[in-house]
Amino acid sequence: MGGDGVRQALLVAPSYDHDAYLGAESLGIRSVAATLLGEGARVTVVDECPAEPSAEVLRAAGGSSLIGIGVLFTRQIPDALALARTFRSASPDAHITIGGQGAYSLWPRMLEECDALDSACLNEAEETVAELWRDVIVGKSPAGVPGMYLRLDDRILFTGPRAPTENLDALPLPFRGCREAVYADGHVTLCTSRGCAAHCSFCQSGNYANRHKGAPRWRYRSAEHVVGEIEQLQRVYGARMFSIVDDDFLGGDGRGIERAREFARLLRDRDLDIRFAIECRISELDSALLTTLREVGLRHVLIGIETANEADIRLYAKRTTPQQAAEAIAMLRKSDIEFSVGFIMFQPLSDLAGIRTNLDFLFANSVGSYRRVVNRLEVYPGAPLVGYFRRKQVCFREESYRMYYEFQDSRVAFLYEAFVKILKPFEELENLVARAVFRMRAEEGPAELHALRRLTETGQDVTRELLTTAYRCLEVAESGGVPVTDKRLVAYAAERVDELRNVLAPWR
Repeated sequence: MGGDGVRQALLVAPSYDHDAYLGAESLGIRSVAATLLGEGARVTVVDECPAEPSAEVLRAAGGSSLIGIGVLFTRQIPDALALARTFRSASPDAHITIGGQGAYSLWPRMLEECDALDSACLNEAEETVAELWRDVIVGKSPAGVPGMYLRLDDRILFTGPRAPTENLDALPLPFRGCREAVYADGHVTLCTSRGCAAHCSFCQSGNYANRHKGAPRWRYRSAEHVVGEIEQLQRVYGARMFSIVDDDFLGGDGRGIERAREFARLLRDRDLDIRFAIECRISELDSALLTTLREVGLRHVLIGIETANEADIRLYAKRTTPQQAAEAIAMLRKSDIEFSVGFIMFQPLSDLAGIRTNLDFLFANSVGSYRRVVNRLEVYPGAPLVGYFRRKQVCFREESYRMYYEFQDSRVAFLYEAFVKILKPFEELENLVARAVFRMRAEEGPAELHALRRLTETGQDVTRELLTTAYRCLEVAESGGVPVTDKRLVAYAAERVDELRNVLAPWR
């Protein structure tokens, strides 16, 4: 396309399964959008774009020189490729590229399978897309732009590696256009760092997708830069609740802890009244730091425990212990901070003894939930764990960029089926409690705090009954039975759910 062509870009994120993932805006493509705006482009961003896009999105595609598709989750790839084909029909001359964490290691394969794609951007894409844009709008081949796989005539060319951005403060703040309606409730997501210092074998970000040779494992924006964005979001959108979606807000070393303290100091000095949530590793938690962050608005922490049995701890390369996890949970409760726990109950080689150990930990620490109890390890195409499991004779079936497997122990398969079906009604109760707690936490008046204590106790009752039912399922499986066909067990679960639903009726 010549230099006098249309200078518009369309960036989309495919829709995804909300039963598997919580909703969030696409900060990755919005950061790329901000970079393109700095290049003088007119940019349209579409979050959760369905595989059959609206007429409005198709019109935007038809008027765009560059179309980018961001894939956060690997399971989005089939819809992403469908979108690429649709956009190619709408805009025959546009350059269509794809990228995102969920596409890691699959870049050339996507180009081979979808001839509508012109390129795939590796890893972080702000600088790559900016250079790509400059070439596209003047009709120049982007073969000299590093950080891509590029379709060139009848071959796919790797243009060479690109180092990740180390000074994240130098990047423009994410483009927030067309989010006014979403932000009306005062809740916004933030990303303040990239990467993770840990080596968890199952994780795309920390284990391989955000690990770059010669670059720090964890890169971060300065506290001053982050607080500046918070002030801007308050001023423009009235935001007061912030979900910080970093893989590890505290960074794994002294730099992260010091930044967190500086972040708290700036919030206090500027008298910013906010509530925020973070994610971090259990080994980084410190009671004094939690107290400091609680005083300036920290209300929720997501910690990844994943498992309590030794076999799975080694498999996942967690480098933490159940005792550390229990101490972290106690510390968060003592600090009066709500928390969520990442937990993987099942993996292809699970046995009933390991599952019982996991249930014992969840019960002892009162952190069970439907999703934690039924969660099974997701193995990604191209991930290191695929080779390990294949050596252990695990059979995989790949379909639409997803890896499916059967449990080697048939009793574990029966137990998993029972957990999914019999425990499912408890999830409705958990969601009801979570929504009510969130509302009360936002207000924190005397009446809300009194009601919050009562509701928290009822939430613990839900957890206890869920796990008690899970133990009953396990006992049936251990005896050689099929839990899902046990009528007494099914009736027991239904009775517990009905009783708890009645108790929770005032909070509906």
